[in-house]
Amino acid sequence: MPETVRKTFVSLLVAGSILAGTSHYCAAADEPDAALIQRGEYLATAGDCVACHTRPGGKPFAGGLKIATPMGDIVSTNITPDPDHGIGAYTEEDFEKSVRHGVRKDGSYLYPAMPYVSYSGLTDGDVKALYAWFMHAVKPVAETPAETSLSFPANVRTAMAGWNMLANHNPPETGDSATFEKMRRGRYLANALEHCGTCHTPRNFILSEKQDQYLAGGPLDGWYAPNITSSKTSGIGDWSEDDLVQYLQTGAVPGRSQAAGPMGEAVEHSTSHLTDADLHALAAYILQVAPQEEEPGQKPRDSFGQATAQPDIRSGDLTRIDDVTELKGGAVYDANCAACHGYDGAGASNRYVPSLFSNSVVGASRPDNLIMTVLYGVNRTAGKTHAFMPGFDGHSDVQRLSDAEIADVVNYVMAQYGNGNPHVTADQVKTFHKK
Repeated sequence: MPETVRKTFVSLLVAGSILAGTSHYCAAADEPDAALIQRGEYLATAGDCVACHTRPGGKPFAGGLKIATPMGDIVSTNITPDPDHGIGAYTEEDFEKSVRHGVRKDGSYLYPAMPYVSYSGLTDGDVKALYAWFMHAVKPVAETPAETSLSFPANVRTAMAGWNMLANHNPPETGDSATFEKMRRGRYLANALEHCGTCHTPRNFILSEKQDQYLAGGPLDGWYAPNITSSKTSGIGDWSEDDLVQYLQTGAVPGRSQAAGPMGEAVEHSTSHLTDADLHALAAYILQVAPQEEEPGQKPRDSFGQATAQPDIRSGDLTRIDDVTELKGGAVYDANCAACHGYDGAGASNRYVPSLFSNSVVGASRPDNLIMTVLYGVNRTAGKTHAFMPGFDGHSDVQRLSDAEIADVVNYVMAQYGNGNPHVTADQVKTFHKK
């Protein structure tokens, strides 16, 4: 066929396809159009797929991250388009079954660490866009992560069929999600793409989300995803929409809270990349979620404490580097925390280092997040801002504190600036160490 005739024939085919509205795909090369791929990239970012499917130091989406559960560690899979090690052999139908129903191409069941119970709410169009991006824009990686090995009965994958029947799933949304009005868009983001309930909703005995306690808070691999309902005391009902947008965009709202751990990762990899319109939609929806009250009469987490005016307790005596005498709370704070957070706890004047009072981590009723922050620090990048605090666990490059010293400094900080002394012990700190 002459080249000019071939080009004319292909052009007619493409034009006919577009006019008929039959496909997003180019008939000539069977490639999705650029707009569909770009949309898929944005959706994958909103869904924070990279967080779970990339191990520390690993290649994007190649899997290998260990996700702790009561039955053992679930190892995330390779979701690059490599046909042998990833999902390159998946059809769009295979991909949809995996994302929305938790069923792999070979018919076996996924574990719900993959939040398919949330992704089940995705629209058909958004699943199509995600598939296009993963198959045509993600770099294939020829690596197979270790197999997940859980204790009985969780190691029997067929048992997940029964779990899927009992667990709550989001019904799929219809229409074009990009055209949803603000509150509907916010609900779609919160419940499906951002899957906020996966971390912030407590779970029942079969580890299904308790829908009657939506966003009321729950434990997460040592951290505690707090109550983010509209309660003005137990949740974030005293936050404005702009406050929450700033938090999702930057990971920090001075005088309220800072993101660390899994939430820091969510800000870095997902929410800081959303459009302003989507951030406002998400914030508006979350701030109207039914309030869940924890303790009657309690104050908001970010309303505790004030700057202290304490005498300098330093003696002027030098401490030998080989002196392993354990320090008590105030002395631990003086030696390791005061240089950045100030002797009065007010933090840095430019607010890069946060205040320890008017701080929701210190003012929380649970010490979990403060313990984890002291152990592992903060390492979050949002936009051009890198927030960093070193950890003080046994692998610290700054100062390695004993479990007793960490317990004492957590008790000191929460008593001095927060919600009282939580009576943390060294044995309790030991349970927060990562395997």
